[in-house]
Amino acid sequence: MAAGQLATFALEDDGRTYTISTSGVRWRRRDYLAPWMNGRTGTKVSVRHLPHHDDTIEVFDAATGRHLGSAFLAAAASREQIRSVQAARTAAARRLKADLKAAEKLRRQRFEASTTAAPPRPLTSVTAAEAEEELGAAAQTDRRALARPGLVPHGPAPDTWARPRPPRTPTPDDEDTS
Repeated sequence: MAAGQLATFALEDDGRTYTISTSGVRWRRRDYLAPWMNGRTGTKVSVRHLPHHDDTIEVFDAATGRHLGSAFLAAAASREQIRSVQAARTAAARRLKADLKAAEKLRRQRFEASTTAAPPRPLTSVTAAEAEEELGAAAQTDRRALARPGLVPHGPAPDTWARPRPPRTPTPDDEDTS
């Protein structure tokens, strides 16, 4: 059995039907192209792929199951871009590991030494100013996590929109004197 035929046994299929468009086949929010797709716009196909190898997919006719050919990731990143992304991910992982190590060190609780049997007494050597500073930094981090930079605040409502009436304050005439 040829190596190419052997690889077809490892291909996975998600069971969906795709359509060849002018951009190729759109699979997992990415476009895949091949020269053999020229003139086949509108053809219904199924996609099979090797797990963890999403740079190439195999395209099959949806009706007959006949192999049409391989398609390659369009607009693939260059080697330099990939190296830069990997370096940025590694740096981010290092920063997160250092932050985790520092947080674990701060979280650790220490206790007073004792030579007799007694309940443990925690050491508390944090000033009120240090506590406020740390709590303020934690609150600031939480606000940054919740922030949505793409959110644009709404302007005032147009005058043509219906608006709720303000609640009417009761007047002395409203009271029933019966």
